[in-house]
Amino acid sequence: MTRRQLEVLDLLAQGLSNQEIGERLGLNLSTVKTHVTGVLKALGVGSRTQAVLLVKESGRDRLV
Repeated sequence: MTRRQLEVLDLLAQGLSNQEIGERLGLNLSTVKTHVTGVLKALGVGSRTQAVLLVKESGRDRLV
C-alpha cells in the first residue's frame, strides 16, 4: 500500500467522510475515491467498513 493510501485508511478509521478526507489532505473527491478503492483492493475487502475493522482489529491507533 502506498503512503497516501495508508493516510486515507487512517482517516477512514477516524470516521472521516470522503469529502472530509479530501479537505484534510488537499485532494479532490475523485482522487479520494481512487485512493479508497486502492485501499480496499490492497486489503482484499469489499467495503470501507471492513477496511476500518481490519485497522481496529490490528490494535493500532494510527497507521502513519
